[in-house]
Amino acid sequence: MHERTLRRGFLACTLAALLSVLMPGLGHLAVRARFRRGVAAAIVGNLAATIVTVAIALPIRNKADLADVVADRPTFVGLGLALAVMAITRLWAALDAGWQARPATGTALRIVTGLATSTVVIACVAPLAVAADYVLKTDRAVSHVFSSRQAVTAYPGPVSDTDTATRRTTPSTGTTPTITTVTINTTTTVATAAATFGETTVAATTPTNPPVTAPRTTTTLPPIVAENRVNVLLLGGDAGPGRWSLRTDSMIVISLDPVTGDTVMISVPRNLQRMPFPPGTAMADRFPNGFTDIANAVYTYADQHRELAGGGDDAGAQAIKLGIAQLLGMPIHHYVLVDMAGFVDVVDALGGVDIDVAARVPSPGNPPGSKHPVPKYIEAGLQHMDGTIALAYSRSRYADSDYQRMSRQRCVLGAIATAATPMAVATGLTELVAAFGDAVRTDIPRERLGELAQLVDHVAQAGGLGQVRTLHLAPPLISSTRWDAVEVRLLVTELIAAGDQAGELVVDDTTPTAEAGPVLVNGC
Repeated sequence: MHERTLRRGFLACTLAALLSVLMPGLGHLAVRARFRRGVAAAIVGNLAATIVTVAIALPIRNKADLADVVADRPTFVGLGLALAVMAITRLWAALDAGWQARPATGTALRIVTGLATSTVVIACVAPLAVAADYVLKTDRAVSHVFSSRQAVTAYPGPVSDTDTATRRTTPSTGTTPTITTVTINTTTTVATAAATFGETTVAATTPTNPPVTAPRTTTTLPPIVAENRVNVLLLGGDAGPGRWSLRTDSMIVISLDPVTGDTVMISVPRNLQRMPFPPGTAMADRFPNGFTDIANAVYTYADQHRELAGGGDDAGAQAIKLGIAQLLGMPIHHYVLVDMAGFVDVVDALGGVDIDVAARVPSPGNPPGSKHPVPKYIEAGLQHMDGTIALAYSRSRYADSDYQRMSRQRCVLGAIATAATPMAVATGLTELVAAFGDAVRTDIPRERLGELAQLVDHVAQAGGLGQVRTLHLAPPLISSTRWDAVEVRLLVTELIAAGDQAGELVVDDTTPTAEAGPVLVNGC
C-alpha cells in the first residue's frame, strides 16, 4: 500500500529534498516516503542540535554577548558541533527523501532531477556547514592566541628617592625657562592595586620614603599611575623563518579607562638603553643598573633565561612587561605580541588599509613575509596598502629614524582598526581567523573575552581612535640614552591626567611645552 501511494517525479523529488533540508521528516511526509531507520535518527539528531543552537544563540544580543560565548570553550565548541550535526542530518534526510521520490522512468529526466535536487540541497545545507567550519576554526585560533591561565600583572616599584626630574619649558612671556619640580610620593604599597583582567601580580618591594620637595611649582608623582585602568603592552615582533618574535621593535602601551573608554597610547623606543626592572624581581637582581643592551633585546635574553621571568614559554614578553611597568610607573596587565610577518596576512584578509602618507618614504626592501616586491619608495598622499606595503611602511626608518617609524607603526595600527568593519571581517573571515591565529599571542585569558568586548565598546562610545591621546618617548622630549626616571613617569602621569585635553600637554597654567614638540597627537 505504501509503495503504491509514493509520489514520484521531478517536482516530488525536488519538493521532498527542500522540505527535508528545512526540517528532516517533512519531505518524507509530503511524498509519503518510507521512514528508514537512519532517517528517524536524523530527525532526532537534528531536533537535539537545533535546540542546542537556539539555546546558545538566542541570548546573543550584542558583541559582548557573542564574546562571552566564544570565551566559554565548551559552549562555543558545542555550537560548532550542533551546526555540523544540523548540516549532516538535513543532508541525509534530503538525499533519502529525494532518492525515494525520484522519477521512475526516463534517464534524461532522472539526470535533470538529480542535478536540480542536488543544487537545492547544497544551497540550503552549505550555510550550516560553513557556519560550523567558521566556529571550529575560530575556536582553534582563539585557543592558540589567548591564554588558558590567569595573567600575571607586572607592577612597578619606586624610583630612587634622590631622583628629581627637572624639565625646561618655554613660558609664553619672556625667554627665561621655568623649572617644574616633582614630589616623589612612595608611601603607597603597589601590591594593593587591582587589575581589571589580571588576577596574579608581580609586585616590587616598596619602601616608605619622605617626599623630595622644592620651593618651585610642584607636582606629586604617585607611586603607581593608571592603576584603575586596563594597561596592555602591544609588542611588534620582528620574526624570521622558524623563529618567533626575536626582536620586539615596536613597544606601545595602550591604557584604557574601563568606565569612560578614555584611551592613551605610549610608545617606547626600541633603542632605549638601561631598561629598568622592579626592585625585588629576578631581572632587577640580574641587572641592578638596568638592562645592558637596548630594549628590543630584552625578549631574546629573557626567552633564553626563562627562570628570570616566570619560567613560562612567554618569559620574554613577561620580562618586557616588567621593564615597561618600571619605566612608566604603571602596572602592565597584559601583553599582545604580533608577529610582523603574519601581520601581512591580517591586513590582506581585511582587504588592505588606507593611510595618508605625510611625506615620501623609502621602503626597507622586502621584509620577511612579503608576498610581492616592494617599490623603492612609498609616495606621499592617501595610499591604499596591502599587507606587504603596510609592513614595509611601518618598518621603514631610512629617511628619518626609529622615532618616526614608531609614529608610522601607530598609524598602521589605527588604519587596521578602521579597516576592520563588520563587512570586511565577514567577507574575509576565514582568512582573518587563520591569519590572526598565526600572527598574534597574548596572555589575556580566553574567559575574559566578554569583558574585553565591553571595553572596546566603551572606547568606541568615547570617540574611538579620533580621541586617543599619544605620548612619544623620543627626542627631543626624552633621550633614549640619558633618560630620567622621574621625568618619564611625570610625562605619563600628565598624559593620563589630561583627560579630554587632547592634543595639548600642559605642565602648569603658564608653561606650554613648545620646546618639547608634539607630545600628544591625535591621528597620524
